[in-house]
Amino acid sequence: MTQNVTDVVVVGSGLLGLSTAYELLGRGLDVTIVGPRNGEHRGQASRAAGAMLTVFSEVEAGHEAQRITTEVSERVAARSRYDAWLAAVSEASSKTLRLIPGVWVIGNGYGADDTDHLKAIAAAAEAHGGTAEFASPRDVPGLAPQIRAHEALWLPGEASVDPVALIEALTTVAAAHPRCHWLNTNATGVDEHGEHIAVQAADGTLVLAAHLVLAAGAATSGLLAQDLAEQADAPPLRSGRGVSLVVNAPFALPAAVRTPNRGFACGSHMVPRADGHVYLGATNRLSTEPDYGRGATLDEIATLMHDATAELNTGLRDAELVEVRVGHRPVTLDHLPLFGRTGHPMVHLATGTYRCGVLLAPHAARLVADGITDPGTVGEHPYSPRRDMPVPALEELIGSSARGLVEMLCQPGGSLPAGSEDMLERFLTAALHELAVGDSTRAKAVRRLWDRAPMAECLPLLLDTAGRLS
Repeated sequence: MTQNVTDVVVVGSGLLGLSTAYELLGRGLDVTIVGPRNGEHRGQASRAAGAMLTVFSEVEAGHEAQRITTEVSERVAARSRYDAWLAAVSEASSKTLRLIPGVWVIGNGYGADDTDHLKAIAAAAEAHGGTAEFASPRDVPGLAPQIRAHEALWLPGEASVDPVALIEALTTVAAAHPRCHWLNTNATGVDEHGEHIAVQAADGTLVLAAHLVLAAGAATSGLLAQDLAEQADAPPLRSGRGVSLVVNAPFALPAAVRTPNRGFACGSHMVPRADGHVYLGATNRLSTEPDYGRGATLDEIATLMHDATAELNTGLRDAELVEVRVGHRPVTLDHLPLFGRTGHPMVHLATGTYRCGVLLAPHAARLVADGITDPGTVGEHPYSPRRDMPVPALEELIGSSARGLVEMLCQPGGSLPAGSEDMLERFLTAALHELAVGDSTRAKAVRRLWDRAPMAECLPLLLDTAGRLS
């Protein structure tokens, strides 16, 4: 068996893993990366991401004030350093990386609460020193929808970047660094070995390190041996499966255009790429057991295409399909990331970023690196893996989330007679309440699933489980 001894072993070769390795190398540490360097990277969230730097536009009207304050403050901090960080990566890799400035958020009749969402986004920007400018939808370049937009919000401080180009640049830097060793394979398990953390790689190599950074996305939770997992006591992770498309569009798109979040997803969005392609995204379906080998379904692609042509630009019907991507976004039960040391002083996490991983990657890297090179400095951070994580009871969440369930059921392009959506929402609310407290086999199965993923995104899974047991 080959052994490799290093200061830090980083498990995961997505954007968070590579950003953390880049930061640690810059601090003079020896780093070993364990993760695929080439190949398809199937299921990797980073490469399937829209990569919008959504500081404010991820805010929803229904979010609690404290959650908005915490998340927006962290995203503002991440955005304030992003340009300099990107320039440094660009220079180090000799690859041209650039941000495409600005994001448009549009409201239309598909989203019953779009006006409230846009107001909440604008309020968050104003409260945190950002700029949000209301405008006519006619002023939005590239917007030519079937469903007329009634409002638009311009966020000049937000931006987008090509995540694949960024990953390739970080790969170039890490691979050429004299202190970096890269195992082009997957990690199969992690345990303690004397005074070291031991990472077993699929190629038979055993990596011994003083510190471990787990940045393997939704697959992170299953890598630790039982004793080590109990000591780390890391919060559970779930997967938000997302399907996206890359196309050659028959129109110019100077900046990203999106709708607000709705139906447990990040809305419909189109994002320009530096190579002239346009990214279309993205679906979001919670998974408790992600299948990284499963490709996109026709239903997922149909939903994307319908929403994009109806809400963003009808010309997308004539776009040339370049690529279909599937990614599994890692998400925690309280929707906040996991950055830093766990309950075990040698085990650190860089994951759980859900839909903001590209923006938060360098911010996460600094926090994780601080916890390694200057222990104790970031212990009280709101994204600490050691934080308390209260989760709601099913009954508490039903009332506020049933509307999202109706929106999800009506995709793609579903429409109901006037008043029927409210009626369906009331029915689903009542039915879910019965399942939350009932004694039937169906109710007990639903509650077992809820116990594994107590979050709003689980409601579609509950509905599916109840239906299959009928």
